[in-house]
Amino acid sequence: MSQRINSALIATLAVLLCSGCGQSSSDNKKTADTDQSTDEWRHFEKVRFGMEPYGDHTYAIIGVKKGWFKEVGIDLEYRCVKTDDVVPFLESETLDVASCPPAFLYSSHENSPDLITFVLGDLFKGFGIMAQPAGHYKSYKEFLKEGKPPAEAVKAAVGQMRGKTFAYPAETAIKPFIELALKNGGLKHDDFTALVLDDPLTINAMRQKRADFQVGGAPSRIVLQREGCNCILSSDDLAAAAKPSPDSPELASVLEDGWATKRKYFDAHHDTILRLASVNFRIIDFMNNHQQEALELHMPYLSQVTGQKFSPEEGAIIYNDLDPFIGFNDQKQWFHNPKSTYYYRNLNGSIVNNFKSQGIYKKKPPTVDDVIVAGAVYDELVGLRDKAAAELKQLRKAPPADEEGQDLGIKLAQTYFDQFDYLDAEKLASKLVEKMKH
Repeated sequence: MSQRINSALIATLAVLLCSGCGQSSSDNKKTADTDQSTDEWRHFEKVRFGMEPYGDHTYAIIGVKKGWFKEVGIDLEYRCVKTDDVVPFLESETLDVASCPPAFLYSSHENSPDLITFVLGDLFKGFGIMAQPAGHYKSYKEFLKEGKPPAEAVKAAVGQMRGKTFAYPAETAIKPFIELALKNGGLKHDDFTALVLDDPLTINAMRQKRADFQVGGAPSRIVLQREGCNCILSSDDLAAAAKPSPDSPELASVLEDGWATKRKYFDAHHDTILRLASVNFRIIDFMNNHQQEALELHMPYLSQVTGQKFSPEEGAIIYNDLDPFIGFNDQKQWFHNPKSTYYYRNLNGSIVNNFKSQGIYKKKPPTVDDVIVAGAVYDELVGLRDKAAAELKQLRKAPPADEEGQDLGIKLAQTYFDQFDYLDAEKLASKLVEKMKH
């Protein structure tokens, strides 16, 4: 079926869905405009959306360019925002939704307790300490090959930073990795010179030889690798041998990134939240199954907001190695398998414990579930999916419809279903079932 709904189907939907199945929960009294000849028959809700300038936070641009937000009735007013602005912009309601690590929300929970993550997207394991190539520094993996046990290999790799200059951004999400690397490496902060800069400026510090080592986001790691720098220790190295437990400190160096909002917005615009989540999963499915096309849409925007050129080949490194994006079905492990290393309470619990050890909480620390509501949203989508599947099965078993609109409605419901828009698939299918009974 065409991605844009034809006028005949719109007229049918006006009859079948007199209340407008595609409308947002906050505007249920508005009715469809049957005079339009596209899928803009539904009410559009503007969502002010912020993206950090990283590969794992700018992928919404794919949905924008494909028109997928508009297909679910969302007018995404997107912008790139600085890392330090994410929490204050959400708190002040300058933004409705932002792509960011839940770690930001844990660290700011005392002052902003109403910020929550409602959907997850990728597993960020791309933090890496980059070293100047002229220094001939050895990596953790090289020390392993020499026969050192893992703990000694970490200590040897990090120990090379003693007396050197280390550049890194002042980002909450990166602190657990840095602190764990230093602790396991036997270093304290006064054992090196710290150069705390915005992420793009840390690249310049390495280029200008003002820094010997650097850590930042995936884009800066890709840039420095491209320019010959060597990764001496990565978050993946630290997490490789971690036990599936919130008491495993190594897990704090890995992040499950997602989209966040304020609880007030979550409650008042719940249908919109579900539709945003559906587009998130649709984009991820596209990234995993049509990677080249996704990269051709994504990398120009990432290049634009970072000021660094990223080719599709370099973007593939982000997708496949540094920031693997996890699809809808595979995220079941994150929410329902406590034995998984990446079970959300294991990984995020480790992050919370890391912040506790840093003494950042003056009052009662947050629990994982104070911030992560993505599991509840995921389960709600699964319930809608299963209900819609049963209703579509019932409709297909029914005698041939007498009205063309019934057949078109079934096709549209299936289209919604195939696009992970389980909310609208179930709403439309249930109305068709009810109509069939009468």
